[in-house]
Order: sequence, then structure tokens, then C-alpha cells
Amino acid sequence: MKNIKIFPNDWLRLHPYKQSTPVDSYYTGIANQIYEYMERTELANSFEKEETKQICIRMAAYFEDVISGIGIWRTFILTHKEIFGYYLPFYTTDDHYYDDEVNYEDVRFLLWHFTQQYHGFRKGTFVNPDNPANESTALLIYQLFCDEWTTAPENPRMQELFSAETSYSDKENAYDDLLCWFHYDSYLFPEAFREFNEYTKERWNENPDINRQQLNNLLMNSYEMLAYAHPTSMLALTSPQWLAKILPAEHPDHEMFQKSADESVAEPSEEVLQENQRQYEAFRKAAGDSLLLYFNHASDIRKFLTETTGIIPPDEIALPASWDGQRIAIYATPQEGTQLIAQDVEAIKDPNNPFYNPERAAKQALSFFIVKHCNSYMLEELMKRGMLADAQTKSLISEERRKAIIQDNWRFLARYFIREYPTT
Repeated sequence: MKNIKIFPNDWLRLHPYKQSTPVDSYYTGIANQIYEYMERTELANSFEKEETKQICIRMAAYFEDVISGIGIWRTFILTHKEIFGYYLPFYTTDDHYYDDEVNYEDVRFLLWHFTQQYHGFRKGTFVNPDNPANESTALLIYQLFCDEWTTAPENPRMQELFSAETSYSDKENAYDDLLCWFHYDSYLFPEAFREFNEYTKERWNENPDINRQQLNNLLMNSYEMLAYAHPTSMLALTSPQWLAKILPAEHPDHEMFQKSADESVAEPSEEVLQENQRQYEAFRKAAGDSLLLYFNHASDIRKFLTETTGIIPPDEIALPASWDGQRIAIYATPQEGTQLIAQDVEAIKDPNNPFYNPERAAKQALSFFIVKHCNSYMLEELMKRGMLADAQTKSLISEERRKAIIQDNWRFLARYFIREYPTT
């Protein structure tokens, strides 16, 4: 190996133990080989140095996962198939795809995922799944995994994590330790620490005068809370939900894992549900057959919400003056009541939408799946009615492929970026 860029300590940061063994040294070597490939294809030029290291380590950890039968990756693809009917978004698998082996499509998807979480986040852009540099790098990595398949060692310490002999109920904080490792340090979620930092900065900005002890409490509580309850980029499931899926059903602690998974998803109160239903019925009575209503004057919005429908009492509504002249769409769902769409209304292909602009829609409709413009229930309705049919991304393959990337995978994208999905 020409240049060692990744060392055992780098590798150990993604593992729930501190001492390196020959097995860890082997996979550190795999990560360094991947680093060479990323430099050779110039994919490394898209990242900062530490990001490139992280991608290489995480790709090697995927290989370790599959070789050792840990079950993290296998659980993801089987869950994706259970939800959508196929193993992966973007990439079509064939009869040579095996859910317990390394696959080229897995490598392609993971490279897309890591590129999106690092490069895509920094640039504020959606990464094209057909990126040529990703494709050529994935081929090299996949060939490396194939060459090493018969000699790569299993990692017994990682296998112990979900072994029937490993108990999480007889040791204090054992489940919490596993959960926090999985959420923040397992290879699937490179975004977790970034989101923790963003969340705590927002809370600190809200209370800038807190003392050091209060700050420490904020950090500790946020760290644990996000690990328990924050939806991940992978299918918008929480980490407790993932752990309950990975842990074998016959494991003695499975009931405990499942209880934690169920409790990690907040349910609205009956009072909130009743109010949302009231708003929905009031909106539907006023809107008739229209799915959405469109406005570009704050005074008209105020009149509709307070007088026409009575959805909001007049003394409780405050609309920004900047909304005069801004294009707004209003809708309602039984699950979340009345909502407003204040961005990219021109991308909604609705015969009743006076602001629809085909050229703008071709550029901006993708944003509905990347940034939350509406709730997941309305997103379903918009797609059913072809109102976001212009959504597309860049692709060198064909115009059909540009649209298919979004239109065939929009449910995955909404879960990935918005972290929501309809529950009823």
C-alpha cells in the first residue's frame, strides 16, 4: 500500500470497543485500499480529507458487517423490500443479488448515501445517483470485496452485539450504550453527530445565558433524546426501531428492544387529533373538490382561515406582511389539520393552480422531496394526482431516467430527507 491515510484508531471510532485486534487491522487495510481507489478515480476531490477517510472506513465497515453476519445492512435491505417491494432505491437488482453477500448495487447505493451526507449536505444539493465518478469507484470497491470474500475474517466482537448469549437486561445502561453507539457511531448514519451539533446549537441560541452545568445537562439530554427519538435518514425509522429489527426475534431481550422501539415514535394526543379533524372538515366544506386553494395576499388568507372556515380565531392569527404578493397554497389532512405551502407553489401541476409554471416546475419540483413543503399525507395525494409529475434530477443516461430517479423513488426520498412517512 503506497500511503497509509487511515489508522487503527480511526477504525475503532466506529466500533463499540477500544482495543485493536488483527481483525481490525485487516479492515483498516481495506479502508486504506478504498482510499487509494477514491484518489485514483478523483472522487476524493469532492470531499474534505476527513470526509474521504470516513467514507472509506464506513465502506469497509459495510464489508465487515456482511462478512461477519452482523445483520445491520441485511436488515436495511430486507426492510426496504418489505416497504417498497425491492431491495434498494435507484439501482435495479437481478437474480445475482444475494441479501447475505456483498453486491455491486449495495456499494453503489452506499457511495451515493455517503456522498449525499457529506458533499450533498455541504453544497445544499441532491447528489445524482448516476454520478460517473461514484460508478467507477464502486466498481473498484466491489471488485476488491469479491477478491477478499473468501479470506476476509469475521469479527467475533461485532458478532456478539446481537448474539443470543449477549444480554442487555442484566447490566445497567447496556441497552443505552448499544443504542448510542448504533445511532452515533455505526457506519450507516454519518449525519447523526452533525444533527446533534445543530440541535444543541439551536437550543443554546434560545438560552445563551445558561451556565456550564446547564450546558452539560443540555448536551447530555440532547444526546440521549436524539438517539432514542430522532428519525434516521434510513427510511425515517428511529434507532430503537432499527435495533428491534436487527435483534433476532428469538433473542431473550427482544421484547425489551421492541418496547423501546414502540416508545420512540411519538403519537399525537386524542385532543390534537380531534382538532385536526375539525380543521380538515372545515377546509373541505369550503374547498369543495379542490385539493388545495391558492392565494397571494395575506388579507385573503386571513379571511379564509378566520371568516370563511373559522379554522383559526381572528385574535390568534398573525401572518407576515411579506406574504402579500407571495404565492401560498393551503390544504388540510385529517392527520395534521390545516397546513400552508409557502415554497415552490409554481411547481404544483394543478389545473386550479394559477401560478403553475412548467419551466420552474422542471427545476423546482424535486424540492418537495428534499425540503419539507407539506406533510407526507399531502405528498401522497400530490403524487397520486400527478401534481408533481415534473420532478426530476440530472442524469446523463436519458430524459426518462432523469424523471424515473425521482418518480420511482419518491417515497424513499421523502423518508430520507424529510424523515416522514404516512402512518395510516
